Amino acid sequence: MIVLPLVALLASLACAAIAATRYRRRGRTHELVWLAAFLIFALGAGCEVAGLRWGWNPFLARLYYFTGATLAASYLALGTLFVLAPRPVAMLALRGLLVASAAAGWLIAAAPVDPEALTTAGWAALTKSPALVALTVALNVSGTAVVVGGAVYSLWRGVRQRGWQRSQIAVLLIAAGTLLIAGGGILTRLGQHAYLYLAMAPGICLLLAGYLAPDLHGWPRRLGQATAPARAERTP
Repeated sequence: MIVLPLVALLASLACAAIAATRYRRRGRTHELVWLAAFLIFALGAGCEVAGLRWGWNPFLARLYYFTGATLAASYLALGTLFVLAPRPVAMLALRGLLVASAAAGWLIAAAPVDPEALTTAGWAALTKSPALVALTVALNVSGTAVVVGGAVYSLWRGVRQRGWQRSQIAVLLIAAGTLLIAGGGILTRLGQHAYLYLAMAPGICLLLAGYLAPDLHGWPRRLGQATAPARAERTP
């Protein structure tokens, strides 16, 4: 079913566009990291769309596993570290993740792909070594833990300092989206590949909603402020 991966692709590209705009305006490192994370999500979903539309090949299977299955959650978590952790800690995590990314790329490039299974199994035709499985699981589990843990910490700190505010809904949306995406990954490791994007597509849409929420919060007030001068000019 191509619709759900296509939704995930479009939502990921929307998140990437927002991250690029914010980085251009503010120059903050975490926005640049999140831009990379959302582009990784988009590459994974794009591979799924291309494989379903035109057929899978070994390159698509490897690229999907490298991006969507292995790296996406960990780069999302790296952005969270640049927001919440001391910069030396975030920089150390960046170096470690770059090394892990290189190792994953090498293992995936060396992994054989069953050409007969491609037509029915898609990217699952990739034969994954124990080392690759262990690395993928470690990156996904740690990435999900950092994003969700960071969201919970941010929510706790915000409520403690300022009480509950509507802007904190964004934190809940991001945590829920990350958990839903992680659930999709668990389904694939249980052999339920067909249901992956039933979790991934709404999960990325929740990330988009959470990412948009700070910009949308208070928009009626800002709109009123912007239109007030125009109304004043038209008043006789």
